[in-house]
Amino acid sequence: MAQINAVYYVSESNDFIEEKAEKMASGLTAKPWQEMPESEKQESLAYKGRVLSITEDDTYGNGYFVTISFPVAYEVPDFPSILTTTYGRLSYEPNVKLIDLQFSNDLISLFPGPKYGIAGIRELVEVKNRPLAMSVAKGAIGRSIDSFHEQMLAHCYGGIDIIQDDERLFEHDWTPLEQRVPVGLAAIAEAAEKTGRTPLYVVNVTGKTFELKERAKEAIGLGAPALLLNVFAYGIDVLQGLSEDPEIDVPIFAHSSLAGMMTRSKQHGISSRLLLGKLMRMAGADAVLFPSPYGRIGINAEEARHVKEQLLQPAEMNSTFPIPSAGIDFNTIANVKKDFGQDVIINLGGSVHRYSGGVEAGGKALIETISKA
Repeated sequence: MAQINAVYYVSESNDFIEEKAEKMASGLTAKPWQEMPESEKQESLAYKGRVLSITEDDTYGNGYFVTISFPVAYEVPDFPSILTTTYGRLSYEPNVKLIDLQFSNDLISLFPGPKYGIAGIRELVEVKNRPLAMSVAKGAIGRSIDSFHEQMLAHCYGGIDIIQDDERLFEHDWTPLEQRVPVGLAAIAEAAEKTGRTPLYVVNVTGKTFELKERAKEAIGLGAPALLLNVFAYGIDVLQGLSEDPEIDVPIFAHSSLAGMMTRSKQHGISSRLLLGKLMRMAGADAVLFPSPYGRIGINAEEARHVKEQLLQPAEMNSTFPIPSAGIDFNTIANVKKDFGQDVIINLGGSVHRYSGGVEAGGKALIETISKA
């Protein structure tokens, strides 16, 4: 039977930690076995969580790392089942944080991971030996489709490798999907005649959950070369569903908006390394935007390093591009390269838009700074 080992941090100085750990293990799985007739207990006990270890540690204050092993009683696992099993009831506990999920090989092999990953995205943008430069079409919200075309042109002439829709660019009359994608691609083609380069346009796909696959396929039918998904507004399972659909054959960029409600607390929720790192890669994200350690809303440097490791470490599945975002400007690019290496997408939205010479000049300055840092 496949296994998941869940690692928690229990931030309590508690003389009864062994009892608490046992309640965590049984409460998440086969708790009713305690009241069952003896003849039925053994069958239920086979699916009960088992405490593997309890280690005192002061990483998040005063507390313990508790590791519990859960048997997986289904052949094709899904993230809703996994997260309900390992953190469902515990999510109401104020002093328990889910740090990691360790999957047995037979289980993790059922998740194909990213279709493109780092190597595939590099091939699309034809850049091999430096971090990629990305900017966001921030000025498109509330403005006309003509303005969007001008902004796309400026990004292209600036030499940006990846141009992403703002994650808040939803379906509105001024830039609807059926106009935005062709106009964006037309700007890229127009600029390519002079620059010889074709940046990757990442199209934000939004709408009601059960319509999202059709929206994604509509965007691809219009020519969208990559998609952006606000994963935590929909759920990790939606990301996996899009990634594994053979008709959705473009890279998927996963945005971490809303994840803060699960990751920010030291004593509660789910760690960034798990939620924004390991699970995003398993679900098929080709690139992941997450709060950088350089800004006021960012995660700390150690946790950012763990996210990077989960996205990049050798595995059977493709690696995922880390995109530390927010708080990055021209002065922090050197730090990004030092902390993340070559395999990172450096995302400057506001700094490119605010650049004294405009977006085109800002894009050129971004490429130059990345090359020199």
